[in-house]
Amino acid sequence: MLNVDEIIDFFKLENSHAKKELGQNFLINQKVCKNIVDFLDIQNSDSVLEIGPGLGALTGYIVGQPSRFTVVEYDQKFVNFLEKNFENQNIEIVKNNILKYKDFSFNKVIGNLPYYISSDIIERICLNFSNLEKGIFMVQKECYERFTSTKGKDYNALNVLLLYLYKIKPCLNVPKTCFFPVPKVDSLVFEITKKPLKSQDFAEKLYKTSKICFSNRRKTLLNNLSSVVRDKEKTQQILEASNILPTARAEELSVQQFIVLTETLINNKIF
Repeated sequence: MLNVDEIIDFFKLENSHAKKELGQNFLINQKVCKNIVDFLDIQNSDSVLEIGPGLGALTGYIVGQPSRFTVVEYDQKFVNFLEKNFENQNIEIVKNNILKYKDFSFNKVIGNLPYYISSDIIERICLNFSNLEKGIFMVQKECYERFTSTKGKDYNALNVLLLYLYKIKPCLNVPKTCFFPVPKVDSLVFEITKKPLKSQDFAEKLYKTSKICFSNRRKTLLNNLSSVVRDKEKTQQILEASNILPTARAEELSVQQFIVLTETLINNKIF
């Protein structure tokens, strides 16, 4: 793990700098790094994916533990650094954009998620990683609060999907002083664990339902759903059968109500 001086030297050699707009803030606290990896509870039989390893602050605590370990990094200079520092070790280093990477076979995922694409990454995980048992992610604190919101302006279709599939809990507060360069806000590490017996096919339909309902937050559910059902009277019947007021808006529904509504839409062959 590099300290501040070594990180500065690295960027000098690369004639580059950390790009804050890409979320390039590097962990420099060894205890925090070890704690984050420990939360993943790696077993020898696990297949682990690390998202955006950067300069390998977490990578060094993972390598050698699971039977399969893959890191996906978009920045070529970091790929070169990782290849040099983890040469001849049990690790696959892939240069790719995580939003385009298509191997979804991992049962555990870990990563410090860049703020500007954290929602996109979580969405991709929820919709594609059907074998995922556990994920450990670090995000800005406000981002975690947004992901777990069940009411108000931060409540959205992704929250419904995430909360349907996974149990979510905060693990560790990480002060901004644990990073270099120092970001403006503190971060938080959280854990997702797959709930038992959750259908991936149903999850996709649930996400579709909630996206339709949230498509225009000011409109009633009757109006938003009518655009898909294409029959206002039938839409009203579907809502009433789901025990949901047609005049309600998406942000007023609980995750369980979205589940019931999706089941009704399936039974009515809308999906």
